[in-house]
Amino acid sequence: MTPDEARHVTVSFGRVFPFRKKLTTVFYQTLFELAPEARPLFPDDLTGQKDKLANTLNLVVTNLTKLDTILRAVSTLGQRHAGYGATPGHYEVVGVALITALKKVTPAGLTPAEESAWVTAYNLISDAMIKAAAQMPPESKTA
Repeated sequence: MTPDEARHVTVSFGRVFPFRKKLTTVFYQTLFELAPEARPLFPDDLTGQKDKLANTLNLVVTNLTKLDTILRAVSTLGQRHAGYGATPGHYEVVGVALITALKKVTPAGLTPAEESAWVTAYNLISDAMIKAAAQMPPESKTA
């Protein structure tokens, strides 16, 4: 991730973070529309899950210049998600849902450079999560 890409993510996140409740609501609506089979992986009440998502996004964005820190944190997250039943295939639809929600909720939307930077950031994070999950013993993962 280049410094310019990190700046685009940080600036656009600053515009959308005040609307994080709407962002996370749109994210989950979009995710479940695109992948209804993923719905059982989540609790019925998404309040806590939405807070976790907003907090994780904030952690990642505020530490974009400290990639080692982020990659360690998301590796642990990837292992935890594998234990919940998340598969590598889920990450693509999650990325689409995230970018869709950001485009819909960010005031004035995302510029093409911001959208591209978010895609780069998401791919970096999701790749680390998938690699960490793949290193887990099979008995640690649920199907």
